Amino acid sequence: MSSKAQEEDVGQVSWSWEADVKEGKLASFKNDVVVPWNIVAAADADTLINRWVVDESLSAVKVYQQFTSAQAAFAQFAVNEGWGKLDDYLEPTAMYVCGDYGKDLDFLREHGAIFMLDL
Repeated sequence: MSSKAQEEDVGQVSWSWEADVKEGKLASFKNDVVVPWNIVAAADADTLINRWVVDESLSAVKVYQQFTSAQAAFAQFAVNEGWGKLDDYLEPTAMYVCGDYGKDLDFLREHGAIFMLDL
């Protein structure tokens, strides 16, 4: 990575969050959570990447997100109502947090998040 690219990434934080889809819930999950989630993310200037994917068997999903800062990432829990609906549709399996996460996201450790370090 060039030094300019490294400078641009300072302060940014990203995560991936994975979950198994509850039986028969994929279509309603997409309509009730993913669509409104994507609208919120698209309107947020601090959300740099927001991408939901599903595996080929349509049984597991993952969201990739990148934010301008840990504070911007933390703010998502208040502005994105989708977080409160996830348990209705999914069984969480993993969360990985990367970047300049500081202390703002420490509460995610209680929910099984794994905090990654740069090599």
